[in-house]
Amino acid sequence: MRILLFAFLLLSAAFACEGIVSRYVPAVVGNGGGLINISVSLMPGSGDAYLTAYPYTASSTQQSIQRAVDYAYLASGEERECNVLFRINDDAGYIEGPSGGAAFTVMTYSLLTNQSMRKDTIITGTVNSLGRVGPVGGVYEKARSASLVGADYFIMPRGNFYEMLLLRNLDQELEILEAENVNEIIGFMFENKSIEQEPIEARMREIPELNDYNASGLSSFIPVARRMIVLENEEVASLIPEDNETVKVKEFFENEVKRQNALLEQGYVFSSANEAFLNYIDVSTIAVIIRGRADLPRKKGEAGVCLTGIERPALTDENFEWVVGSDLRRAWAWNQLDTVETEDIMLTDEKYVAYHELMYGDAWCNVADSLVSAAPEGGTPINESAWKGLAERKLEQARQTGTTAPDTGSRLKIASGSYDDGRYGAAVFDAVFVIEMENAEKDLMENNISGGLVYEMLQEEKNTLWGNVYHSHAAYLYELNETAAAYQTLRYAEGLENASLEMKALIRPASPQGDETDLMLAAVLLISVFLFVIVIVLLRRAYGNKRKGYSPAYRARKKKG
Repeated sequence: MRILLFAFLLLSAAFACEGIVSRYVPAVVGNGGGLINISVSLMPGSGDAYLTAYPYTASSTQQSIQRAVDYAYLASGEERECNVLFRINDDAGYIEGPSGGAAFTVMTYSLLTNQSMRKDTIITGTVNSLGRVGPVGGVYEKARSASLVGADYFIMPRGNFYEMLLLRNLDQELEILEAENVNEIIGFMFENKSIEQEPIEARMREIPELNDYNASGLSSFIPVARRMIVLENEEVASLIPEDNETVKVKEFFENEVKRQNALLEQGYVFSSANEAFLNYIDVSTIAVIIRGRADLPRKKGEAGVCLTGIERPALTDENFEWVVGSDLRRAWAWNQLDTVETEDIMLTDEKYVAYHELMYGDAWCNVADSLVSAAPEGGTPINESAWKGLAERKLEQARQTGTTAPDTGSRLKIASGSYDDGRYGAAVFDAVFVIEMENAEKDLMENNISGGLVYEMLQEEKNTLWGNVYHSHAAYLYELNETAAAYQTLRYAEGLENASLEMKALIRPASPQGDETDLMLAAVLLISVFLFVIVIVLLRRAYGNKRKGYSPAYRARKKKG
């Protein structure tokens, strides 16, 4: 009887864990955005998530799937008696990013509750353990893809004004909805409940109450952060609103400037600069959208002039971290300018997207210039070729990771270019990024990286510029409970710390250059002439002494002959 009952329970679980649902989901595929077809099915188990091995997916995508399953179980109230299998039906190549999290949650919820969901909607957005829908990249491209497949609604995270202004003219038949929590999306998808749209003025971010960070090791970096905030503020001040909506947008960014200044005062130097950096790009693009015209060739030319105008100081043992940091951002900027399309045949909205991408080159140029301006003066000139071997080793390590992710793949390509240009320090730093990000991805995928571990790592002091810079940003992310991002940033900080110390140990004095070389050559020439004269004089004396020793008979023969 017990055996029969157990068999009945197993059979019941098997019948309960059945069904399949397929949807188009926005994703980062290779180097671009698009829609991929995903199927989700159930099988008896304990609530675990599984993903087909091909195509290759980043750990961020795999983590996103597990979080989606966890929250779907929580929202449905169902017992964890089924495993969830995700199958990618397209031959999409490498898939990266957590942007499908909200869609994965809704699909899993549909199977667990045995409810059908509406089919006229495309969803993008990350999801965390609390069900919050978080920001994603490439929203315009994803919305356009949704429009092309005939979707009526496109649900995205709340918050980005640049994208909001861009999307309002994309397709009159595609309604854009912004969601804050996945429960709102579930209500819309299964019960046709409206998602209340938040007014612009309600989006202003509060100044976070964080523990102060001891930024005593970053005092020299503060001018770099301040300049970025000033650039952002200047762009905000220059915005000319055309309607009530853009008035509210300007007020939002004015509040952002206050937020960044507050973060700076709390010691989060890099974090404040990073937020200002991103806002500077968005505000500059919003200004172009308001004006209604994006002059791509001009913006590309302006960024190029900025980059060529940076005066790179001679490397010394005092400034090399600053100069290498500047070299790094110049390399990123040039790569950005080289890869962004600026053709006239583009649609207007596509030009705005391209302008936004070109603004990264502009912003990186400004940071590169700030770094060389803040670099300490003096020190002993050094020879960058001393780092060539280290750069070769780091590049080989980076290649050995087998990275296929667009972000790390791009940085590896840039690192190789820096090496070819003789910028060995920049090559080292970019290779370190690839190594540490790939290793951090594996750690996050294979191990349970806890907040406690991150806290312990934050207690380790750093003694180099970039080790300190990224350590401070990791502390900021930790304060915001973004454990995974904090861990990745700490790995990068540690990698930069070790690389900088290795570079310092390899430093050797540079060969004299410029005027010093000319003086050296003149001295060598003068000494050579002096020695030549001495040799001639000595030879002539020796010849004279020999003649005085000739015998009288010999002199007599010479006269006769």
